[in-house]
Amino acid sequence: MKSFALMLTFLLFLTSCQSSSGGESPLVTGTTSESGTQPNTTSTASSTPANTATNLPTHTATNTPTHTATSTPANTATNTPTHTATHTATNTPTNTATSTPTESMRPDRTRIPDESKMTMKRWQSNGDGQWSSTHEPARCPLMDELFEIFPIDISVLTQFARPGRTGFNETIYIAHGALRADNTKYDEINVKFPASGFSLHAVNRRVETYIQSDEEQIKLEFIHPCGILVRLDHLAQLSPKWLDIVKDVPVTSDSRLTFVEQNIHLVELGEVLSDGIGHPTNTYLDFGVYDLTRKNNVAKYISENWPDYKGSGDHGICWSSFFGEETEQILKNLPTGSVSTSDYCDK
Repeated sequence: MKSFALMLTFLLFLTSCQSSSGGESPLVTGTTSESGTQPNTTSTASSTPANTATNLPTHTATNTPTHTATSTPANTATNTPTHTATHTATNTPTNTATSTPTESMRPDRTRIPDESKMTMKRWQSNGDGQWSSTHEPARCPLMDELFEIFPIDISVLTQFARPGRTGFNETIYIAHGALRADNTKYDEINVKFPASGFSLHAVNRRVETYIQSDEEQIKLEFIHPCGILVRLDHLAQLSPKWLDIVKDVPVTSDSRLTFVEQNIHLVELGEVLSDGIGHPTNTYLDFGVYDLTRKNNVAKYISENWPDYKGSGDHGICWSSFFGEETEQILKNLPTGSVSTSDYCDK
């Protein structure tokens, strides 16, 4: 009996020790989202709030804090669930964003636009010769401010056929002016661009079969964003830069244009376009200026009598006054050719 009593006392002692150990400490789990929201935590029966804003090892809530089995912080984002000894409402860990932000979260990066979806500012004409711009055009400068350099050496001119006239026995309408230099070799006359702010719009390369010459003739058209078009035709021996730009345009026997994207090939004020004009036996340059923003004073006449010239004949302007009074007077004193009148200049 004595030994039985001793054994019973020992068992009671062991039971008392287990009840004083406090049991397992509650587990705190959580993840920090990329957006900075607070981590999700599991709720426990403990009245002591769990601190989840630190990555330090989790402590138990007993009066004498004891560390978990290891000093390494618990990783709760594993696929192995963690069991606790108490009834808790645990949340299943969810996948969060990786540490590398997405493109929309990177303010230091500028998104490169898709150029194939961009609409360039340009002027365009429909099949009826009506001009329009894809964007609201800026106001054009005054013409005598926009045009600063006469395209060729005015001292070599022998004739000035004014713009806005009929030609070839009234079989065509000519909206541009013509500058002849009969006493100068055709390949000794540089052509310079007369203004600034323009870009290439259209090109024509041809060999004119009605003249006994194999000298290639090149027509270049340039447009200013405000809506002014400049045409220079019968350019010969193009400069290396511009010959390279138009190298893929086919050489034909007619004057039809090949259009290019505007605002790409810019031309500078005074830039040399070619080293010659016309042919060895026919030295001349066509020079026309067109205001695409409005129709001119003979638009109705063009529409009724020259419908094939809508879009050019009804937008042509008299440009002889753009380069100062001295140049205007020189041009006025030159012979005009077979047609002395001008629908644009004789107002």
